[in-house]
Amino acid sequence: MVETHISLSVDCLLNEDSYAIPLYQRNFSWTYDEIEQLLNDVADAYQEKRDNYYIGTLVVNEENGLFKIIDGQQRTTALNLIALVLKNEFDCDRLEAVHLTFPARRRSNENIQKLFINEKISEDDENELTIGYRHAKDALKKVLGERQLEPQPFVDYLFNKVIIFRSILPKDLNLNLYFERFNSRGEQLEAHEILKAQMMSKFGADQEMAQKFARIWDACAEFDKPVLKAFQIRSRPNNTNEEGEKIFGEKFNTFKLESVFEKISVKKIEQRSLLDAITQTKYESSILVNYGADISNYTTVIDFPTFLLQVFFIMEGSNETTFDDKKLLKIFEIERRDREWVQQFGQLLLTMKHIFDTLIVKNVQLENETEWQIKRGQYETYQRNENGGWKYVRINFQKNTFDNLHKNIIHLQSMFAVTFTANRDSRWLYEILQFLYKHIEELNQAEFASLFKDFLEKMAVRYAEGRLFTEEDIIKKYGDIPVYAFNFIDYILWKNREELGRKYKGVKFDHFKFAYRRSIEHWFPQHPNSDEKIEKMDDQFLHSFGNLCIITDSQNSKFGNLVPSAKYKQWEGIFDRQSLKLQIMANITEKTKWESYQIKGLEKEILPMVKRFIESKS
Repeated sequence: MVETHISLSVDCLLNEDSYAIPLYQRNFSWTYDEIEQLLNDVADAYQEKRDNYYIGTLVVNEENGLFKIIDGQQRTTALNLIALVLKNEFDCDRLEAVHLTFPARRRSNENIQKLFINEKISEDDENELTIGYRHAKDALKKVLGERQLEPQPFVDYLFNKVIIFRSILPKDLNLNLYFERFNSRGEQLEAHEILKAQMMSKFGADQEMAQKFARIWDACAEFDKPVLKAFQIRSRPNNTNEEGEKIFGEKFNTFKLESVFEKISVKKIEQRSLLDAITQTKYESSILVNYGADISNYTTVIDFPTFLLQVFFIMEGSNETTFDDKKLLKIFEIERRDREWVQQFGQLLLTMKHIFDTLIVKNVQLENETEWQIKRGQYETYQRNENGGWKYVRINFQKNTFDNLHKNIIHLQSMFAVTFTANRDSRWLYEILQFLYKHIEELNQAEFASLFKDFLEKMAVRYAEGRLFTEEDIIKKYGDIPVYAFNFIDYILWKNREELGRKYKGVKFDHFKFAYRRSIEHWFPQHPNSDEKIEKMDDQFLHSFGNLCIITDSQNSKFGNLVPSAKYKQWEGIFDRQSLKLQIMANITEKTKWESYQIKGLEKEILPMVKRFIESKS
């Protein structure tokens, strides 16, 4: 008899029973970030020498010995892909066979079996498992490399000590009813929701203060909206006493927020349980304000639980930080805090969210592309409505916050954002927020832009230490040089765009923007296609910085083993959207053959610019 509830090691999960992804389940959708986060969590447990590490629950429905996955398919599929990468790329084979099937998706079934026997899959294949495999490969290389972990002991821990809890649903259960309840508020509360409840409990019987705190928390937790959107804004010129202006100033340019609890209102003070308080419908302003379409569709560089940790460490004035949201409750230790501490945290949380909304870069979805933006909100205008009264029109978000240094500051922040993509790697953002909080009295001064840009450039140089050059002051080679080094150099190339633009007229320096390029590749390939009859390049030049570039994961599969001239000819239309260094390499390839002297020449051109920039910030 199969046990209804059982703890399974990853080894048992992948090698013993057979699992299927039913027709009604969505495709595998985990991105690189989720896979890297999973690997980092396991690596933490491994390095902390925990006896076991639980990674969640797998809910299944059993039919004739086949387990159909109801919940947990993303994690289960990711573990299969990680195991396949370990088998094919790291010579750590712990898979006896693939026991995961996709009855409704023929291509996925074919691809996972091809991956098991390490059969080459077409470079143009964009199946979700093929993409996921590439993400798993890149994430494993990064996690093992940055932590300097030997693959085999890590794999042994992953397969033997990482545990998932499998629960089999009763056979007579109405699955439609199960899904209805599963998707309701009946699921387990997240750590930040529990933290909210713990903090609200510090106000005791003072329901008014508890509900004001809840309004601050809810406003900040809606992380893809400006925090000021949650507070009432005046609807006519002579109505200047709405809470939005009281808190953030008449032009929303007040950053040092004070006495915010006195300025916030609650509609109705009523006794509620803490569970009701944390799961209540969000407060809706009685004044509807048009904020404009240009801020309604953006993503932030971290999530809300990570932001809570950042605000906590700013409040504590600590440089000893960790941004692992699984340790959220342990780090806050609310049982040690009093009401005054919670109230101070609420005020700081609102302050830092307003700073975050206003001065930190965000990725905005435009019609056909994304763009990094920093925009400040302010009133645009009032106008008469059809009845002769006044109607507030909208809040305009300024395109240019930092005048002539705006692009510099966007490039520098987005450079960090596309390099350190995991929430746990957001130390860079913490340092920026620390700096902004320290200079909170100066944020509206015209000269602050120069101060901010200089801070970011010095920070960029500091992050380049140890990543770009060896201890002998030699530029690192393939296998040692990380993605950050390429992004850092792209910023320097952009800084020197006037000089370089005269030589490389085809490179669109002014259109450049940082993007999520994670694959470090050889422009001249390590293994040229045999039908091109090209000799291999000497490793001295092949693996040197001048022959390396960063590209997106999808572009990586398309370039393959083509020689530079063939890459350029086949993909000529895509280079204006690539790294500046790659654009320059493509520009050279357009005019002449890519050989060792081109590689050496490019290094001799770029490195003096890099060293001058580093010295200027020392």
